[in-house]
Amino acid sequence: MRNNRLLNLVHEMIDIDNADEEMMEIFFESVNCEKGHLLEVENKPVKYLYFINSGFIRIFYNEDGNQVTTHINCPSGFITSFNSFVNGTVSTDNIECITPCDVLRITKNDLDILCQKSPKWADFARITYEQSVIYNEQRTKDIINLSAEERYLKMLKYNPDIIQNVPLQYIASFIGIKPESLSRIRKKLIS
Repeated sequence: MRNNRLLNLVHEMIDIDNADEEMMEIFFESVNCEKGHLLEVENKPVKYLYFINSGFIRIFYNEDGNQVTTHINCPSGFITSFNSFVNGTVSTDNIECITPCDVLRITKNDLDILCQKSPKWADFARITYEQSVIYNEQRTKDIINLSAEERYLKMLKYNPDIIQNVPLQYIASFIGIKPESLSRIRKKLIS
């Protein structure tokens, strides 16, 4: 079953039964995507919330001809342009598969129905949302308080899989520096 990774995550946080698992099968759609595929594009409302079974995905926006990466494989495995997804507004973000990806996706309407039908799924959604807020708060503090080298070292420590699988220009943008600066940091750390 392709939903095992999501089920394992849910079971780590809450206790669900077979009926809750069956609802997941009904509401989440499995999709395979090629490297470079845009799951969502700017200037349109986001259609789906994605759970990453495998692969690497980034969120980016365009600014003065440059792509600014704001997220790479968010913790917990869920990724989307949350403001657009939750509010149904037009998104300024693009969501791109950096590698071939296997994802589960769900619409906002289906997520709402799932949470209405299952208090356990509602609890899981709340816990996941809270973790996302905490992660984003910490990420903002890190960008403000840590040096570029410290931000890279933190990523290397906690997300080595991103370092090994994501192009350096996306990593540099994600930690808020230029690719040349990241190259200098990496050379310094190697020597």
